[in-house]
Amino acid sequence: MTISVIYHYNRGETFRLAEAIAKRCGVEPIEISKAHVLPDTDLLFVGMSTHHGKPDDILMDYLDQLPVNKIRGAAIFSTHRNAQDRTALAVNLLEHKGITVFPERFVCLQPYLMRNKDRPNKDDVRNVLVFTERVLSSFNG
Repeated sequence: MTISVIYHYNRGETFRLAEAIAKRCGVEPIEISKAHVLPDTDLLFVGMSTHHGKPDDILMDYLDQLPVNKIRGAAIFSTHRNAQDRTALAVNLLEHKGITVFPERFVCLQPYLMRNKDRPNKDDVRNVLVFTERVLSSFNG
């Protein structure tokens, strides 16, 4: 199975999660604003931060440009200041392209003002790896 891990770097929280997932999957994480070629992918892990109730515009534009039939399935992980899942727009866009999206999302607290300064922490990384195992089992089975 071909796996890719993409993310958009804002302040580093999403990168830490992407790095853990990519390491588990034996791939390098791809920061979407850097030059790269996304291979045909069986499973795409998509990392994003969400602000003002929606995913980052740069990531949404990137997902909108993905060619149809290049990606079979996707799993979404994100960061949000209150750990709320605000990824519905991204899920809808991917599904509209015919990409099967894993029904569960992973959401991690992100630092906001003076709160959550240490996030993601070791527990968050451990939890994103548990999420990764569920996704891998689902797409392999």
